[in-house]
Amino acid sequence: MITHETRLESYIMTDTNTRQIDILTALSEPMTARQIAYKLGYSDLNAVKPRITELIKNDKIKAIGKIKDGSTGRTVALYKRVV
Repeated sequence: MITHETRLESYIMTDTNTRQIDILTALSEPMTARQIAYKLGYSDLNAVKPRITELIKNDKIKAIGKIKDGSTGRTVALYKRVV
């Protein structure tokens, strides 16, 4: 299927390790996924959300609470690095 192929190609082209390091560096204080993305210069949350999920699974960051997103008005997770 074409969509599966394009997703796989996109994943292969993404340097996940570098993006994870960028996210960890950006998390100098608790932030939402949107705040992390914007701080790193991305307008699309899909640039960081998969890496955030990986970092949570690897116990590098954790969700510490909820906050209202200023852009959407929805409640979103607030993340922090695990020391």
